[in-house]
Amino acid sequence: MQKTFQVKRVDRTRMYPLGVSFEEEGLRISAVCEGAEEAGIILYDRKHKEGVRIPFPEDYRVGAVRAMMLSGYRDRNCSYLFYRGDEVYQDPCCKRVENLCGYGMRKPSVPHCQVVSEVYDWGNDENVHIPFGEMILYSLHVRGFTKHRSSGVKRKGTYAGVAEKIPYMQELGINMALLMPAYEFDEIMPENTAQTIEQAVLSYKQELPKPGGEEQKQPRLNYWGFQTGLYYVPKSAYAYSKDAVGEFKDMVRAFHSAGIGVSMQFYFPPEMRTADILDVLKYWVLEYHIDGFHLMSGELSMDMIADEPLLAETMLLTGEWNARRGGVGKSNVGWLSDGFLYDMRRFIKGDDNMINQFLFHIREKKDENGIVNSIARWDGFRLADLVSYERKHNEANGENNVDGIDYNCSWNCGMEGKSRKKGIQELRLRQMKNAVTILFMSRGTPLLYSGDEFANTQEGNNNPYCQDNDIAWIKWNHTSMGRELLDYTKFMIGMRKAHGILHSRTLLRGIDTLSSGFPAISFHGREAWRPDTSPASRCMGIMYCGFYADAGEKEEERFYYIAVNMHWEVNYMGLPQLPKGRCWVYRTSTGKEIPEIEENAAAQEICVPPRTIVLCTTKEIPVEPEKLSRKNGRTEKAKITKTKGMKKPDE
Repeated sequence: MQKTFQVKRVDRTRMYPLGVSFEEEGLRISAVCEGAEEAGIILYDRKHKEGVRIPFPEDYRVGAVRAMMLSGYRDRNCSYLFYRGDEVYQDPCCKRVENLCGYGMRKPSVPHCQVVSEVYDWGNDENVHIPFGEMILYSLHVRGFTKHRSSGVKRKGTYAGVAEKIPYMQELGINMALLMPAYEFDEIMPENTAQTIEQAVLSYKQELPKPGGEEQKQPRLNYWGFQTGLYYVPKSAYAYSKDAVGEFKDMVRAFHSAGIGVSMQFYFPPEMRTADILDVLKYWVLEYHIDGFHLMSGELSMDMIADEPLLAETMLLTGEWNARRGGVGKSNVGWLSDGFLYDMRRFIKGDDNMINQFLFHIREKKDENGIVNSIARWDGFRLADLVSYERKHNEANGENNVDGIDYNCSWNCGMEGKSRKKGIQELRLRQMKNAVTILFMSRGTPLLYSGDEFANTQEGNNNPYCQDNDIAWIKWNHTSMGRELLDYTKFMIGMRKAHGILHSRTLLRGIDTLSSGFPAISFHGREAWRPDTSPASRCMGIMYCGFYADAGEKEEERFYYIAVNMHWEVNYMGLPQLPKGRCWVYRTSTGKEIPEIEENAAAQEICVPPRTIVLCTTKEIPVEPEKLSRKNGRTEKAKITKTKGMKKPDE
């Protein structure tokens, strides 16, 4: 038991900010201490390795806040804990903790808090400000992103390991990384402790060997980290070095040097005050140059958060419910669209009565707020599992497969799980490409979960909250299917970033507001300008007119046409007639078939294979005199030749 330390000078000091810090006069200490019990700090230093208790003087308080200055105290290598009566606890406002245990290891005692006294040299680094319209979000788990043996990094599962993968993300086209919880939390869960739904953690047990060869039960883990914690501290177990603070800042600076922003997910319990949440966010923006936050909480006052001047250019992402109740009118506030996720999954697998939802989501844009779209993310199936499993397979979680989402809107393409059948593999690849195309051609901000770009799988587990192993880790040993999907994803990201009409900051309207002869966006069916929106329709042609894009759009690529066929049969789509001197040309397809388009500006039609999306652009052609038909004297219209190997239904 620690002895009470007799300090020669304990002086008054200001009450705020809360926490412990070195100042010119000495060590300043401030904490919330409710109740009449004795409270204070337990200080550990070179002279008091077992700790010494220093109580707050009774008259050094305002309300429930107590503060004192240990004048003349200079040991910057000290550590500390707080106490109140017999309770010993960590400072909720501490800025660093001891990094003495590896990830998943039981801690023999409560890790001590430490005082950050050194100044980090940021050089010319600044926060990155990327508007929702130009953002490509990439979600990753700091540990799982590089922990697998195939990651090819030296410092696996750490901030430094993530930094080693920045060139890959830069090549992919990412400009905003979203880190799953990377603040300090205890991944080891107490036995027989029930958790709330908001915390999104359950329990499991797994056998691991002891160093001596004996077997012991591994403690239950919260791998995802959606729980309360020390909100001012980067998670120490994610650091390769002993200095998690410095390593995290090195990672952020490396991201910024590559032109990529860094945003973080935070889970806040409903009872946490908005003012306290604001203090946390402002600290990370100022101290760690963080560029955005995904705020997860049952109750948030988004108006109060969005009105903070310091966060005016910081991405503030939350759930749709919280965003609609507050923060409206702020361009940096956005929400995750669950509607997009489920509706597009159903549309891609060919469900009835989804064409109007498809049209709504592909052009949805709120001028006052950002909308973030995803097909797959951390909670649910991976993209590869969406096309490989119709049922969740969470048996490894130890919950009798009752955890996780039951309704996934997935389709296994004819066989549950892995398959070597060439036809099934080809169909799965086609469906994943369809998902990628729709994600990056839609108007909202796209969010890609790490590994989905090369078909990483969780073996059908849609809730790996507790799986710190190959199930949840990203596997980097790509299959041929994964390499092809990766190349296609890079292409689609490049298309979106290169052409302003595909990520315009304003709503694309279906009327010709520029008197150019074309609206910003138009929809087409079997015939041009006549879309089929009946409940049975699964096909749609979409044309974007680049005249409505921001300045700098290339003149030779003013029009883009996407022929979408989610039907299991061949369909023909009408191509709108272009101005003279321009013609439609095939650009890419999610299938293997390549349509052949005649180089003529007249109205055409295109043959679209089953469950396929075809992207067409335009090019310039020589203007030739029109040829008159000998039969009726009318101008002949050029027709598209049918896709190789396919016939019209009436042939």
